[in-house]
Order: sequence, then C-alpha cells, then structure tokens
Amino acid sequence: MVNNVELFSDAKASTVLAPRTREELLRRAKAKYDENHDSFDAVAAYADALFNSHQFVDAEKTLIEACTLRETPDLLFNLAFVTCVNGKEEEAKELYRRVIALSAGTHLAKSAEYELWKMGEKIEARWLKKWP
Repeated sequence: MVNNVELFSDAKASTVLAPRTREELLRRAKAKYDENHDSFDAVAAYADALFNSHQFVDAEKTLIEACTLRETPDLLFNLAFVTCVNGKEEEAKELYRRVIALSAGTHLAKSAEYELWKMGEKIEARWLKKWP
C-alpha cells in the first residue's frame, strides 16, 4: 500500500509515476485481482493501483472489498481519503476516527488527526497544543 505517513495529505507518490507505469501497474494488478478475488494481497494491490491511477470511485469500492477481507489502518486511511474525495465527508471522518483508534500514537494516527482537523473537526491532539 501507499506509505501514507510520507505522502498524505498534499503529496502523492503517484505524481512521480509516469502514466505508462501507472497503467502497467494497474493492468497487472487487475489481472491478479481477476484471478483471485479472495486473495487479500490481490485485492489490496488492485485497490492501490486504482488509487494511484486516481480512479477514486473504483478505488473506494475495491478498498471496501479489501477491508472485508482484512481491515488494516493503512487500508482504512486510504478508504477515508477516497471516500472524502468522492464527496462523503461524514463517512470519511468516521473512517479517520477508526484509523486513530486502531493505530493510536503512530504517524498514521497523526495523519488521520490532521485530516480530521483540516475537515474542521475539533480534536485533542498533542501536536495541536502550543509548547510552554
């Protein structure tokens, strides 16, 4: 999956991938996904390829499918991001809250807190407090 700690919220690794590279990665991931819909790795890789190709509607559906196989904080973060991009802000907020609950104290949780803060949510985060 995408390394969210270093990439979100304003930068994306896919911006450095050439369009042909993104297309090839998507083609390969789709082929593996078509072979085995029950494989977490295949579904997650396909979701990641859709995400990197900026196909956010399809990425959301595939991320939901991946989360039914195995829910991880990384997948939930990506799902929250695409859910928000697809205009479902309240659902995205709930997903970001789940990321924080599952990965408290990690960089990923801080990224989720930041996303919530950007959406106007009042949160209690150490990084928001001023130093004495």
